[in-house]
Amino acid sequence: MSLPPESSPNEANAGPVWLLPVIIVGAIILVAGLVTLTLTLRNAPSPSSSANGTAVALPTGHPTLDPARDSTALPSAHGGVDPDGPPVEMISLTDARAYQEAGTAIFIDIRPGSDYNAAHIPGALSLTATDLQTQMAALPTETRFIAYGDATRPESSQRAAQIFLDLGYPQVSALEGGFQDWVQAGYPVEP
Repeated sequence: MSLPPESSPNEANAGPVWLLPVIIVGAIILVAGLVTLTLTLRNAPSPSSSANGTAVALPTGHPTLDPARDSTALPSAHGGVDPDGPPVEMISLTDARAYQEAGTAIFIDIRPGSDYNAAHIPGALSLTATDLQTQMAALPTETRFIAYGDATRPESSQRAAQIFLDLGYPQVSALEGGFQDWVQAGYPVEP
């Protein structure tokens, strides 16, 4: 009769060889999901509201976002133009540049935050900024806003302009051609 080979204490308690990699991969997926959720919630616009949940007027007279009233608040994804929405004035690159040089317009970049961070029109506000409403409210009420997006989705800037018009911003236009045409025209950009 032969004796069984001796095993070390660690081998006796060890599970199947595949168990550790499965646990590690599962943990990585869980962490990635939590990071994605955190970033999504962090980039969601936060409306100004009072204790009873009603919208609070911002100091310069710009409208506020009230999610109970404005179900279309700021879009998380840019859709097509709403045929029932307000008409949107398209603004040419030349006219938009003239407004920029005169300092009478603020651009709203509706592209993803990573695109905005890579390059954008100087002074543009990012739609993904959590404090976009506060930034817009700090501007004079006669400020013209020019929404621009990516040339691959030309209707996205028009839809964003419609949403801002629906929210009560009176002077909102959509840039013809988007960011790529701005760059191609040789107009300035900043990182």
